[in-house]
Amino acid sequence: MGKSKKVNPRRIPATGADVQKARDNGMQFGVEFGINCILYILKDKHDAPDGDVMQLRDEFMYLMDSIAKGYVSYGDIRNTLKGEYDLSVCMTGRGF
Repeated sequence: MGKSKKVNPRRIPATGADVQKARDNGMQFGVEFGINCILYILKDKHDAPDGDVMQLRDEFMYLMDSIAKGYVSYGDIRNTLKGEYDLSVCMTGRGF
């Protein structure tokens, strides 16, 4: 007599496309979250002029488009920041 195969009722089947879509949505949310926080800090804590904030937003969007088109990579950006400006950000292990 064989074991009956019970299906976990909490299991949600996902295709590779589902996983990729969830990843893309998460990345988009993360980028949007980050840039909104930066813009908030510039306005609220540094009283940055509207023109400067809008210019930063527009340049950010241009950079995101360049990354999407493959003209520049995130690795390139990290290496440039570290190599030329001695700047880095590491969020590993930090929850919020």
